[in-house]
Amino acid sequence: MNVAAYVAQFLISKNVHHVFGYQGGAILKLVDEMIATEQISFVQHYHEQGAAFAADAYSRIKGTIGVAIATSGPGATNLITGIVNAQLDSIPTLFITGQDYLANITADNGARQNGFQDLDISTIVESVTKYAVLVTDPAKIRYELECAYYHATQGRPGAVLLDIPIDVQFAEVDVDKLEGFTPPQAQAAPEPMDLSEAMQALQQARRPLILVGGGVRLSDACAQLDEFVRLSGIPVISTLNGLDLVERGFGFAGLHGHTAANLAAQNADLLLVLGARLGQRQVGKIPQKYTKARIIHIDIDPLELRRVFPQEIAIQADLKVALEVMNSLLASLTLPDHSRWRNIIANWTEKYHHNVLLNREGLDPVSVVEKMMPFLQRGAVVTCDVGQNQMWVAQAFRVKEGQRLLNSVGLGSMGYSLPAAIGAKVAESERQVVAFMGDGGLQINLQELMLLRVRRLGIKCVVFNNNTLGMIREVQLRYYKENYYGTNPSEYGCVNLQLLAQAYGLGYRRIQTLDEVMALEQVFADSAPYIIEVGLVLDSKLTNRYDEAACFEAERLDD
Repeated sequence: MNVAAYVAQFLISKNVHHVFGYQGGAILKLVDEMIATEQISFVQHYHEQGAAFAADAYSRIKGTIGVAIATSGPGATNLITGIVNAQLDSIPTLFITGQDYLANITADNGARQNGFQDLDISTIVESVTKYAVLVTDPAKIRYELECAYYHATQGRPGAVLLDIPIDVQFAEVDVDKLEGFTPPQAQAAPEPMDLSEAMQALQQARRPLILVGGGVRLSDACAQLDEFVRLSGIPVISTLNGLDLVERGFGFAGLHGHTAANLAAQNADLLLVLGARLGQRQVGKIPQKYTKARIIHIDIDPLELRRVFPQEIAIQADLKVALEVMNSLLASLTLPDHSRWRNIIANWTEKYHHNVLLNREGLDPVSVVEKMMPFLQRGAVVTCDVGQNQMWVAQAFRVKEGQRLLNSVGLGSMGYSLPAAIGAKVAESERQVVAFMGDGGLQINLQELMLLRVRRLGIKCVVFNNNTLGMIREVQLRYYKENYYGTNPSEYGCVNLQLLAQAYGLGYRRIQTLDEVMALEQVFADSAPYIIEVGLVLDSKLTNRYDEAACFEAERLDD
């Protein structure tokens, strides 16, 4: 068997049946062998970045490793943004790059380049992957595949890359003699998990709060979380990555989060953090303003513990295991009744909902999304881009019935939403997929619209169009004396979206009033791809910063 065929068989053994990529000379053999299996579908994108984002989203929805492939040189470098995105959001992904002939890439002659499109991509991405290697020995292909898969999926997941030269791909190997990878020996049986301090703190707290992050889903602990919430009766808020985890939560806390969630964080006396890294967009530049609560932090990555709050009760553990232990302990404990505390947060939710409805001219984007929420079906997947649109959707989104919300969080990459929607739709074609984006994010990867037509993907693309980079313009207003360089209408604008939809053979609607939103029910229900343009005024607003609103001091609980 040749190396390329072995790679294809390995992917099938890991339940990978879709590979995203962009064809090129250095990967023709790999893709050819994948197709020959009749078990792998190759999804041809229009830019390698789109393929990388699609593989990321595919992994999030399918629950298996996502795979993207690209040719050498510029194909490989075009993957890098997607590689970093998967790494920072802890998404198990395998990136495979073709490479020039082995002699060219390994020649030690000091030349800048020996062949065509040869580039040492594995060294370039070493700092932004869990594992990256140039495969120089065909007999090591089994070892390298198993090693890469192990690193991508074990512990805190992330991105890995294998760079495979053309002649290595064609090399014949004896499958029965290939060396395998042996995972590191497990540590000696750990001591029973000591949760005594954490459980005692939960019993003593008057206003405890659970903060859930994306690590809950990565550890497959959703059922255990639901059980813990039910048994404890403790109110739940989330990070942006955890917003689709709990149906009865009080929204997401953070820089542009829900006022009620941020008030809850500031007034809690105990904060149980589950699988969240407490990044700056979550807790701000001065974490002590975010909360004065005692903190219990459970995470699989020891480097995240005590990084922001040095005095926290830090528990390094797989969340699934930790929650199972905590649930068993709760069965024999009686926690205080937190219904009064829950009612306080619920009242804040109603009282301060207006904080996210900021537009006084034209359409209010949060109101638009709220009107669209009933059109989302059971199990629908929502993808967001980065910028004002991401926060508007998060402020309006209320998860129900297995729905998912996908975001580029750690890297915060514009251009994520559309290819992520494609990856989600390929992963589970029967699910409704809605991609929200701004005009800026759309234009970074708008070439991927062609995939909607070619593969007949019924994705609804909701484009908030204010003909500018809205979040940047708002920062320029607040901090740069209204010096709108790069965001002036004379410098930046949006393509005519109606003509764009026609060019790509997509349906089109333009929304200018809330009543017109209500007429979209059938559009959301059918199987055709659409661009839905939401026309906004130039200076549409997104503020609602928890570190500036006066209500946070006014609502401080001192009892």
